[in-house]
Amino acid sequence: MNLKKIFIFFSIVIFFTYFSCQFQGFSSENQEYNELNKEISKLFEIYEKAVVYNDPTSLNDLENYLNEFDSKYNSNLSSDFRKLKTENLNRFSGNNNNYPLLTDLPFDIDGAIYLSGGSSDPVSTVIAYIAPLSTPGKYYHGGALDLNKFDPSNLQVPCIQTAVAKGAGYETAYDWMSKVNVTVLKLKNNVNQTSLNNAQNAMHYYCKPENTNMQYGFFKSYVNVAQIVTKDDNYYWYCTKVVWRLYNILGIDLDSNSSLIDWTKSGLYNAVKTYYFTVYFYDKAKAQQKLNEYINYAKYNIVLAEEIYLSPLVQKIYEKIRKY
Repeated sequence: MNLKKIFIFFSIVIFFTYFSCQFQGFSSENQEYNELNKEISKLFEIYEKAVVYNDPTSLNDLENYLNEFDSKYNSNLSSDFRKLKTENLNRFSGNNNNYPLLTDLPFDIDGAIYLSGGSSDPVSTVIAYIAPLSTPGKYYHGGALDLNKFDPSNLQVPCIQTAVAKGAGYETAYDWMSKVNVTVLKLKNNVNQTSLNNAQNAMHYYCKPENTNMQYGFFKSYVNVAQIVTKDDNYYWYCTKVVWRLYNILGIDLDSNSSLIDWTKSGLYNAVKTYYFTVYFYDKAKAQQKLNEYINYAKYNIVLAEEIYLSPLVQKIYEKIRKY
């Protein structure tokens, strides 16, 4: 073997040895992070079932998930959930939620942001457990009006850009008049109408019914590795991300990351806390550090309805709260 071949051989060996060491150096934490994300992605699949499909079986799904989580991580999340479930069912027993249509809901401002909360039990119990719900109307759903598509003579025409089962999509004015708690927001500063139209047209590409090359979700999966969906991802969509993206095209960031949102009341926070304090049972300071890092990462990437509601860039022009 000549010197050139010997040099190439040892260069390859050194490269792969270095790469292997680098990978092994991070493998433990990567595995731990991926395992947590897989657990949390299951939680958001149940949340999706409640929010998007209004599916009452999500209540049993969540209880089963929490029972399995408790057995795996020696926690008591299921008992906390059962307490919440009992409180909610007692509070709303006999209430069939047949509220009248919101006939005074305004549909006259292009780009207006609509947020909704409240839901039919037992679905509301699932949402109340998983999300922080730190606003008066317990808002968790959102959309933005494309006034060019609104038809006052036909309230069933799709005109509000949001997310549906397929991913980004449309809801109708009637859909929103039928919701329980609703608020309407508008920007404090006006935007150029042409720019707004262009942004709405850009979002129409994703929202139009025939575009089904996408998925609803807060997490994405690659070979058993789940990750929180980033705001610039064009495949996974949820309702408030659609609203955020519309305005982000205009250079406006509606994700306030407000400190008024109490993440410690969310099922997400409690599950992550349980996970890290189990993994790092021997080092509470490190467990708290990991918890803080994860929640800050989630706050940065997930756009909650609450974060839009509390944005300093918007003002409230309508609010109707009929269920607390």
